[in-house]
Amino acid sequence: MQRYWDQIQVGYGKTWPLQMSPAEPDLRILTNEASWLADAIGRAAARVDPVTAGYFVGTTYAAALPPEIRARFGVYYTPPALAARLLDQATAAGVDWHTCTVLDPACGGGAFLAPVAQRIVKQLSHLEPENLLEAIAARVHGFEIDPVAAWMSQTFLEATMLPTCRAAKRRLPVVVEVRDSLRGQSGDGCYDLVVGNPPYGRVTLSPELRARYSASLYGHANLYGVFTDLALRCVRPGGLVAYVTPTSFLAGEYFKKLRQLLGCAAPPAAIDFIAHRKGVFDDVLQEALLATYRRDGVPGEVPVSFLTPVDESTVQLVTVGSFTLPGAPAEPWLIPRNVAQASLIERMRNMPHRLVDWGYTVSTGPLVWNRHKDQLRRGLGPQCLPLIWAEAVTSDGRFVLRATKANHQPYFRPRPEDDWLVVTQSCVLLQRTTAKEQSRRLIATVLPAQLLKQHGGAVVENHLNMLRPLESTPAVRPEVLATFLNSGVADQAFRCLSGSVAVSAYELEALPLPPADALPELGEAVACRAGRDVIDKICARLYGVE
Repeated sequence: MQRYWDQIQVGYGKTWPLQMSPAEPDLRILTNEASWLADAIGRAAARVDPVTAGYFVGTTYAAALPPEIRARFGVYYTPPALAARLLDQATAAGVDWHTCTVLDPACGGGAFLAPVAQRIVKQLSHLEPENLLEAIAARVHGFEIDPVAAWMSQTFLEATMLPTCRAAKRRLPVVVEVRDSLRGQSGDGCYDLVVGNPPYGRVTLSPELRARYSASLYGHANLYGVFTDLALRCVRPGGLVAYVTPTSFLAGEYFKKLRQLLGCAAPPAAIDFIAHRKGVFDDVLQEALLATYRRDGVPGEVPVSFLTPVDESTVQLVTVGSFTLPGAPAEPWLIPRNVAQASLIERMRNMPHRLVDWGYTVSTGPLVWNRHKDQLRRGLGPQCLPLIWAEAVTSDGRFVLRATKANHQPYFRPRPEDDWLVVTQSCVLLQRTTAKEQSRRLIATVLPAQLLKQHGGAVVENHLNMLRPLESTPAVRPEVLATFLNSGVADQAFRCLSGSVAVSAYELEALPLPPADALPELGEAVACRAGRDVIDKICARLYGVE
């Protein structure tokens, strides 16, 4: 940082010292090798604009953190292109850069504060340098729990404002505060825009914090959901919240109260999905989106786009359609992920039937295998049962009894108290974890009744969902249900609903379906073992699409 700060002042005459505000971080003396590397990074950062420099230095800092610290605080830095696009969203939603006040409650390395300042400076270029500095100091604020990140944020913001500072012959006042945003005052609703890439990851909150943010919490707390709740407290009525977050809140059961809160208090104004997560947020397994919400806004048609990052400073934007919130905002939000899904969404909005109407409920395979390691068996011994792993459900929808992965064994010996682990009724098995990059998100097959009869039952592992009949003769036969779930249109329908790599029971039970009495043609096709193309066409017609 010292080398960077010195290099960007070349040509200004006397070098201003590197400030250690807002709080002096705990910096260690570097070894000779590390010092040489830091010097090289500082020189390289000085050759690019301050926003890009902040991103590269920030990601370098994050990579140097111990993994447990990075995971605990959800430390991921935002590429400049995504920050710019999110601010474009906010601009389109009505932010007035002439007058707006802005807060980033988890400002990290300043990915948003610096470009916010640039936009304000552009609109107020007619002001004298002294007045321009006063405007930035009064209207742009950041909170950050990490003193080093807060220091970097303040430094790169001042680097962005350096020409103005030099012209005014004044340093930029400290606008970044080291604080735990969640534990401070809840906000007085005074900001026109709350913006940022809040930390994310499951977190255990104190009873005090759970009570404070209870309006958005159900079950496990995720940091980004709590920071979204915080943002609604900090933004004024009519103001905007613009966040980069994972997509998991769109459908997961644990986020239903957050969806309810957003739908009622701050409905979305725009959503952009990030098309490719690799190379955008390193080590992040979740899909991400950019969204803008208006506090006390009126729900309406929400434009949906897809972003493809080209490099750190450029994105390609494709509009794919729009969506409206469900009548009960706590329900999963049906959102098109590509242009072709727009018409499918329209059909799904008017489909009232769900899995329960077909005669099924969903539960997770009961066996968490690493809690029962000593009961796994390589061979079929006395009192042993087949153990059904996720790999038993093949990608083409067949059932193959196998245990091919490390630590997997094909059989399980239950103890007398393990009756609850044993499945004795045929059901549909569905893989619980699939990614958007896979050709299909829904991968299903039937647990053969003959296998259960032969062995007296089986044990299903936790990485499978079980779609179990509510009655001995459900409205839709298991073979027909599995075939339907493996169809192309069912896969597309689920993608409009799902927000994470998990294929959850909650999402499956919320999936809009055609009525059970519309399935005779599909049932006949299954009985005749029709080909995939025939099945896909029949299922597409059930959704009213071709």
